[in-house]
Amino acid sequence: MTRGQLLYHRGWYRAVEIAGASLNCSLLAKHADNADRYVVNLDPQVIELLHEAKHLQKMDLDVHETALALCQQEAYITSVRESYVSAIRLLPCRLACTVN
Repeated sequence: MTRGQLLYHRGWYRAVEIAGASLNCSLLAKHADNADRYVVNLDPQVIELLHEAKHLQKMDLDVHETALALCQQEAYITSVRESYVSAIRLLPCRLACTVN
């Protein structure tokens, strides 16, 4: 592994811990600018982290335990997110939502 790759991997490893903290947030939240609207509050970094973790595993690199746990739950996370998105789209127009 080159020095640059090693530095990237270390930085990614630290970023996983930060991204993992976002999983403690509610998945359904009120919109920050309009309390009458709802959003699906899944941090895009979580999805990015899943993709990166898969690639790092293929390269036989060490993957943070939080990322491994997320990889094992990927189908569930995706399913729940899509269910919330579908449910929000059924809300009346006055509660129209945005999706992260």
